[in-house]
Amino acid sequence: MTGRSETSDAPLTDAGGVRRALLLVGSPKMHNSTSHSLGAYLFEQLSAQNIETETIFLHAITRSPAKTEAMLEAVDAADLVALAFPLYIDSLPAPAIAALERIAARSRSNPAAPDPDGGRRPLFAAIANCGFPELSQNATALAICETFARQAGCAWASSLALGGGGWIDGKPLTELGARTTPIRKALDLAAEALAQGRAIPREAQDNLARAVMPAWAYRFINLGWRLKARQYGAARSLRAQPYKEMRP
Repeated sequence: MTGRSETSDAPLTDAGGVRRALLLVGSPKMHNSTSHSLGAYLFEQLSAQNIETETIFLHAITRSPAKTEAMLEAVDAADLVALAFPLYIDSLPAPAIAALERIAARSRSNPAAPDPDGGRRPLFAAIANCGFPELSQNATALAICETFARQAGCAWASSLALGGGGWIDGKPLTELGARTTPIRKALDLAAEALAQGRAIPREAQDNLARAVMPAWAYRFINLGWRLKARQYGAARSLRAQPYKEMRP
């Protein structure tokens, strides 16, 4: 599993296109995060299609019952909810997990009434980023997001995964030049699909994969790992995979 998923061109909801979209940013860096840079660019493209957008930083609401309730109400009102977050030990940051749990619990206790136009089922999409070059590092976290969508009664609109994205560091993608071209292309394609109530297409996922730093370059930049391993007599163990051959 690489963080990619098979998608369909068919609309995921019978309620028509997206009219209102909510971005949840799960990074503790909030505005100064890669998560916000990715989500903000996506939502700029949605806004350009006359979709009403709102952004909530989950780390800013964790200790406020009133802000948490406002977040839940914003989720209730949205046709699309997108979560942008950094990878934390194969999972999501704790405030993001807590927010998803609250959303799922609210959905189970108070399911949304059907929409007169054919049934309201909000879309849920996720954008994960990590410091490692391998997209597969994001797979478990994105599987958690897909499970959440199912349990919260949302339509899973698929996901995007970016590896080695720390260099973005909260800067707007449009200010970072040609290096962000495949990233912006991926988000453009995702915005086009999501605005029409469709899942993020495989083409968008493939474009984002091309933005990843090559593994050899990542290893070169992090030469300090090898020096530290040599210092502690572990240089020959760096490629060890002790659990690779284990079977359940």
